[in-house]
Amino acid sequence: MPRYDDVVFARPDLSQVIDDAQANRRMFDSCSRDRSGKIISSLRTWARRAVLEEAARYTAELTGSPIDLPADLDEQLLFITGHQPALYHPGVWIKNLLIGKAAQQMAGLSLNLIVDNDLVSSTAIKVPQGTRSNPYFSEVSFDQSIKKKPWEETTIQNEELFRTFADRVDETLQVWPELPAPLLRNIWPTAVAHMQKSDRLADCLAAARHMQEQSWGIENLELPISRMCQTGPFLWFACYLFKNARSFRSTHNEVLDEYRKINRVRSKTHPVPELSESDSWIESPFWIWRTGETRRHQLFVKRDQEQVQLSNGTDIIASLPMGENCDLSAAIEVLKQLPEQGIRLRTRALTTTLFARLFLGDLFVHGIGGAKYDEMTDRIFTRFFHLTPPRYLTLSATRFLPFSQPFDVQHCDETCLQRILRDLDFNSDRHLTTEQLQEAAPLVERKQALIHAQQAAEKHDDSVAQTERRRLNRLRFRELREVDTALSGLTLPLREKINGDLELVHQQMQANAVIQSREISFVLYPEQTLRQLFDKLDFS
Repeated sequence: MPRYDDVVFARPDLSQVIDDAQANRRMFDSCSRDRSGKIISSLRTWARRAVLEEAARYTAELTGSPIDLPADLDEQLLFITGHQPALYHPGVWIKNLLIGKAAQQMAGLSLNLIVDNDLVSSTAIKVPQGTRSNPYFSEVSFDQSIKKKPWEETTIQNEELFRTFADRVDETLQVWPELPAPLLRNIWPTAVAHMQKSDRLADCLAAARHMQEQSWGIENLELPISRMCQTGPFLWFACYLFKNARSFRSTHNEVLDEYRKINRVRSKTHPVPELSESDSWIESPFWIWRTGETRRHQLFVKRDQEQVQLSNGTDIIASLPMGENCDLSAAIEVLKQLPEQGIRLRTRALTTTLFARLFLGDLFVHGIGGAKYDEMTDRIFTRFFHLTPPRYLTLSATRFLPFSQPFDVQHCDETCLQRILRDLDFNSDRHLTTEQLQEAAPLVERKQALIHAQQAAEKHDDSVAQTERRRLNRLRFRELREVDTALSGLTLPLREKINGDLELVHQQMQANAVIQSREISFVLYPEQTLRQLFDKLDFS
């Protein structure tokens, strides 16, 4: 991730964005591979239309205005990104701005997938407090704390807390009078107003963010993963993986093992856990849970003659008609009935990008964390789907909140001072003044004599017994330490100064950890600061 202020990180370079999207489009258009009776290119046409139509409906709900999709929908380039509907930092938000600008330049379309199947990690943001020399973060809540559960299951718990969020943030930021008004003042009325349409926290936050993007000329379509997972093409994708669960598990775990070896990862859960198998129940890369539950369950599948059973590890959830040589339409119809039974079938992170890259987008834009998944995804494309992996973009940025001037201090300053302190322990004579050297001349001469004696002994000690050599070495070492201790007593004032400098460096580095944090929510930034960062998105 970019460590310095006002920097955009893109791999490959932004100048390749359009070319890569067009190359991906040509590759998929020419793909004639068959998957359970359907050609990849025709699957993409079906998926894009179904998903974009659902996205148009949801975006219209956010904005209150109808969304008309172009008649030549299948011919337009589609740029996709996605993230949880949190109040994240600008380095995440920049992905939304990029896909919007790319779509504008190519007269194409852009889609932001709202990852509402992930767990809500916090209902508060960090706001800087204190002083320049001793800043710290306090939390300001936009809703009351809740037990972790998926975003799609999370409704606003305390409407008054939600309504007053912007005012409380304003009050907290008063300790930084030079900080211009935060973007939060512009967007929060939209979030509050959207409570009249939906009490889902994700919807209200998405409506506020989307409004600001629109004011900047960005017209992304929006779609929660929860709604994408109910479209026919997604259910076909899920059934295809259920039908081929054993083969997919084998490929998944194989490429996961390679990833860990290449990246020297020892964790059994990073970047994802292995897919397990027990008593012919094979784990499939999806979540499943019942409406209102706070815990997502792994999904397991098991073939039983002409059916595939689905289980959450405890109960059998559904039985899908799925013969070895039949199409998947009958199974899809069974999955379509799950929402009426209060059952949520949702994708995981890796399968989200698999579906989006394979069936939807012409270019997917990842953050740095998401790009790690696609090191695996690319190999799955090749080995499981037998396709060339489509190109993708990794994008992030760093912009420090301009509430205080950072201190001009680096980690190397700390290292330098620590080295001086160590040198004062063993080589104080190097730091003595001319007068001190005259005063300490006998000690300095004795130290040099001991060093020379040791060097001579190392060259000419063959005739000296090993026991005697060790005894003499110990004596010289002890005397040398006594001399160093005596010399270091002469540098106590310097040592005190260095310790004071080191304490100041530590204090300033701790202050900079707050002042230069890249994890501060975008809602705290002045609009002009964000615009200047986003203006760096240049495709030329």
